[in-house]
Amino acid sequence: MAIALLSFSEQTIDFICLARKRNQVVTSKNRIEFSSIVSLDGILIEAVEARLSQQIQNHFIRVSRGVGGIFPAATWAQVLDSIKTERPGIASEIDRLISLLQFSGYRITGEAAKVLLQERDALGIALDIFSGSNKLRDRVLGEWAPSKEQLTEFDEGEKTAKFVSRPGAISSFIKGIPHQYIQEEAAIQHDLFNWPGMTPMHEVGISVFESGDRRLEVIYANRNDLEHTLGVDLLYYNESFQLFVLVQYKLMQEEGDEMLYRPNAQLRSELALMDGFSATHRSTDSITTHEQFRLNDDGFMLKFVPQKGLRPASGELIKGMYVSREYMHFLLGPNGPVGSRGGSKITFDNAPRYMTNSQFTALVNEGWIGTRGVQSAEIQTIVKRFYETGRAVVVAQEKNVHDV
Repeated sequence: MAIALLSFSEQTIDFICLARKRNQVVTSKNRIEFSSIVSLDGILIEAVEARLSQQIQNHFIRVSRGVGGIFPAATWAQVLDSIKTERPGIASEIDRLISLLQFSGYRITGEAAKVLLQERDALGIALDIFSGSNKLRDRVLGEWAPSKEQLTEFDEGEKTAKFVSRPGAISSFIKGIPHQYIQEEAAIQHDLFNWPGMTPMHEVGISVFESGDRRLEVIYANRNDLEHTLGVDLLYYNESFQLFVLVQYKLMQEEGDEMLYRPNAQLRSELALMDGFSATHRSTDSITTHEQFRLNDDGFMLKFVPQKGLRPASGELIKGMYVSREYMHFLLGPNGPVGSRGGSKITFDNAPRYMTNSQFTALVNEGWIGTRGVQSAEIQTIVKRFYETGRAVVVAQEKNVHDV
């Protein structure tokens, strides 16, 4: 894989992207696949030339005319710096492409990476629910990469590095996706994150995705830095079925040859919040439309995610376990699974009635699970209570474009 410049005229460079060599299509010729394409708005070749030293300028002229071979690394670095100087508004996008190339295949660890892992999954699941497939998620998540300045403790052999949260750098997963999805504000930001006495947000990010006449607004809100964030919650609103689903993330740890989660007092406290909200606001009215029918109208879920590190340039989701609030109570109860020393633990084997990623997204997308008849003001209350505990919140709301 390499970074490539695409030109559709003799005077301009039109795009910068990643290029991958694929299988041969005819003898001695390979198919080249271009991805992560960023527009350069027709930057003039002579403008780039003018910013290069004389020695590099001559080489650049030969290569730009197709007779000079491939740029050496030092030459290439100067060319990219010149392009960033000419187009400062997309300099960060070019840096993102460089990071995608450099850190593809790496596994990113560290305390801050644990939060990013949960944010990444929340965004990916929201995209799968919205689109009804994994294509949009593959495209969006596969574009994320950290900046080199945020990584330490490199291990080239093992392809690992540690993520460190730094002021002014990427501090949420949403901030690291392509700018084409980023917006400055959205209606749900004002609806859900403006209440009397609200703790100021350390970080907020807004992304918008569109498919036909449907639109998905995703907001990330966090009042702590990544190193001190307790976890992530996803709140998804499906307008077609007027349902809410709230997912709370829990990271599983590897102990020996087993991946598991050990319930603690924090989990029980959070379950109590869910229980209280469900007891007070759960709808008991008979359904009046087809869209109101649910297999489960609770709306609260927990997702247990194996902690295997964050992988840049990948669109895949980590296989996890979605567990309903009611099933969670069983798992923690007297008939639930216990470890060898009598303590509670959750594993893939001893909690077999979980939902997979694909099962969960299909059920929410088609309106089979989630709340019915719950008002936004009441949802705001539960969002506030979770947010104020120190957890980050990802709110995803899909709607028709004509309603925006």
